[in-house]
Amino acid sequence: MAYHSTSGTANNTADFLVKLKDFLTTVVGWTLHDDGSAEPDPYHVLKSVGESGIEDIYLQFINDTNTDRIVVRGSLFWDATAHAGVKEAYHNSYTYIRTVDASQFLNWFFADRDHVFVVTKVAATYYGHYSGLINRFWSGAVAVTQTAAGPGSDVVLQVNDASIFTVDRYYLIRDDAGIERVQITAVDTGVTPNTVTVANLANAYAVGAKIGEDPQPVIIGRYQSPGSFYALNKFDGWSSTTGQTGSSAAAHGNFHTASNPDKRYGLLTMFPWLVAHTSSTYKELRGELIEVYAIKDAEPLIQRMCST
Repeated sequence: MAYHSTSGTANNTADFLVKLKDFLTTVVGWTLHDDGSAEPDPYHVLKSVGESGIEDIYLQFINDTNTDRIVVRGSLFWDATAHAGVKEAYHNSYTYIRTVDASQFLNWFFADRDHVFVVTKVAATYYGHYSGLINRFWSGAVAVTQTAAGPGSDVVLQVNDASIFTVDRYYLIRDDAGIERVQITAVDTGVTPNTVTVANLANAYAVGAKIGEDPQPVIIGRYQSPGSFYALNKFDGWSSTTGQTGSSAAAHGNFHTASNPDKRYGLLTMFPWLVAHTSSTYKELRGELIEVYAIKDAEPLIQRMCST
C-alpha cells in the first residue's frame, strides 16, 4: 500500500484547501474530479479508485460561508457536468475539518488511495478528521454487470464473474444513480457471460453496475475523529444524507490499562479503531479505520504523534 504523509503550515482556510487538494492529487494518486475553485463557495471534488483499483470514492471539500472550517461530503457518485452529488453523506453541523480563516495554523496529512486522515492544530487544540474507505469486515470483491437491467422479480443479470456469490445470500448492487439490497437466488458460472438471478430488483441499473457484499464502505468523519461518522451506505443501501450513522472506538476492552506498557519489555500495544453503525434501528460492527490506532489512554495514535 502506498501510504503518504506530510506536515506544514497553512496561511488560512483557503490556502489549506489548495494544499490538501495538491497533496491528494500530486502525491497520493487521487483525481481532481470537479474543480469548483472559482465558485462563491470554493470546492474540490476528489475521486479515487482505491488501492485495489476497483473502488468508487468521491469526497467533496468545500470552503463555504461557515467560519473556520472545510466542509466534507461524500457521495455515491459526483456528476461533474451538473456539479452535483448523488446520494450524499454528510451533516451540515459536524462533517468538517477545523481550520482558521484569518491566520496560520499547523496541519498534518496522512493518506493513501483509500482514505485521508487530517490533523489540524488550532491554538492549543488538535482536531482530527477521517474520511474515505474503512478496512471492511466483509468482502470487497464485486461483479460488474454486462448489460442494463430493469426492475422486477427473478431478474437475470449478466456479470463478469458470478463465482463470488453464494445462493440465497444478500448483496448490494450499485451504479451511479442507485443502490439497494438484493438476494441472489441462482448462479450460473457455466455460461459466458456468467449470470446471477436476483429475487427482486426495485430499480433499474446501467451497464457497469457493481454487485458485492460491501461496495463503497465510505465514511465521512466529524471534526474530531476518531468518533462519530456518517456512512455512505449500510447493509440495505442509502436512506438519507445522515441516515447511516455510526461511531468508531478503540478495540482495547479496557485492557490498555493492564497492557501498556507491558511488563516484559516496556512496549506499548497499538489497538485498532473499530467502526460500527450504532443507531437504534441498525447496529453492525462493519470494520476498522485504516492506519489509525490507539495506545494506552485510547487517544488516536496519529494525534498523539502530532502533539509531541
